[in-house]
Amino acid sequence: MKTVLIIECLLLLLATPAHAMHISEGILPFGWAAVWFAVAAPFVAMGVRRMNDLSKDDLSVKPLVGLMAAVVFIISCMPIPVPSAGTCSHPCGTGISAILVGPFVSVVISAVALLIQALFLAHGGLSTLGANIVSMGVVGSCAGWLVFRGLRAMGANLAVAGFAAGIVADWGTYLATSAELTAGIRGSEPFWPLFSKIFVAFIPTQLPLGILEGAMTAGMVVLLHRKRPDLLVKMRVIPAGTGDRRPATGAVALLLAVFLGGLLLTPHLSRAAEKWSGVDETVVEKVAKEHGREAREPLINTDRGDLLLFVFLLAGATGGFAAGYWWRALVAEKRDRRGDDAG
Repeated sequence: MKTVLIIECLLLLLATPAHAMHISEGILPFGWAAVWFAVAAPFVAMGVRRMNDLSKDDLSVKPLVGLMAAVVFIISCMPIPVPSAGTCSHPCGTGISAILVGPFVSVVISAVALLIQALFLAHGGLSTLGANIVSMGVVGSCAGWLVFRGLRAMGANLAVAGFAAGIVADWGTYLATSAELTAGIRGSEPFWPLFSKIFVAFIPTQLPLGILEGAMTAGMVVLLHRKRPDLLVKMRVIPAGTGDRRPATGAVALLLAVFLGGLLLTPHLSRAAEKWSGVDETVVEKVAKEHGREAREPLINTDRGDLLLFVFLLAGATGGFAAGYWWRALVAEKRDRRGDDAG
């Protein structure tokens, strides 16, 4: 029960209005919006099929997918100010979900998180949902998964492979967003100069945030390896016969230091986030406006006074309870069963 309460308190603390990266409602022309929906649709369909197949073979997959859905939703709403850039952005969370449940299921998780944000949190839009799924869900998940698998095949430990996967998933998301935005607003302008301008504008914010996401991803992989190595074996994250091995002590200590440092800084970061604009405003909407494409109000506009704060607190509470429940199902109840078996 203590684990549940800790997770809930942490997520509630982080659930303040975020300045997130999304392509906002109305920025993409209809034709390009339709293209990205067409690209995203087969990945979502494959993800749903893969999730159903995994659930039939192993009931523990459902708690894992539930936990990942709650984690990705909260992480992708979490405001992280970057003082050197004077803006805010957020991690994506798709690196860890792709590692644990595979890239296709991670796409479904991302699609659900982005849909809720578009409907109720005034982030992104329904017309640009396909583009946001492709950048964060498809590109972010696949890039993180490929890097993790590649490094593991070359002998890297879980902490190193997870760290690299988190960085690449974050940076890949913004690389894809730059390409989507460029294709939609460039008109007769050459592609590469505008693409370079947008991507370079993301770098001051996403360079440090990508490193932070790498540490978060590595930390979660290491934590699950310590608590539920059998689950990682089932999901083919680690090979059979290595479930009892522990990561290097130095790597665990480093990740713990990063986590505790972030926890201590959270109240200060949240206050700073309320004052600074996010990259969706300083980069995406600014560049789009320069090319004659202005963002429209979202379908359900909660960005009015304290309403958005209330919605975020409600989302944080819901996500916290969901994450705490599924974490207990994965870790605490498993430990209880082991104790009963020993008795």
